[in-house]
Amino acid sequence: MLLKRIVAVEGDIVEFRKGDLYVNNEKVTARWNALTPCDWELPPRTVSPGHVYVVGDNRAMPMDEHQFGEVHTSKIAGVPLLQ
Repeated sequence: MLLKRIVAVEGDIVEFRKGDLYVNNEKVTARWNALTPCDWELPPRTVSPGHVYVVGDNRAMPMDEHQFGEVHTSKIAGVPLLQ
C-alpha cells in the first residue's frame, strides 16, 4: 500500500520541466508542489482512460528511485484527504 497524491485524471497531460510539475501545460503552483525541490524531467504524457496519475510529495530523490505514474482507478483504496 502506498500513499500518493493524485495530480491528474484521464485525458490530462502531465510532465515535469526542470523539477516543476505541469498539468495540461499549466504549472502546478499549489504549496505541496514546492515542499521538496527536485530536478525531474519527464516529457508530456496523456493519462490513459480509467487511470489517474500519482506522485509522492518527497521528490528530492532521483526519479528512477521513486514510484509514480499511471494507476488504474480500480487499484485505489481509501478516500481523498483534503487539506
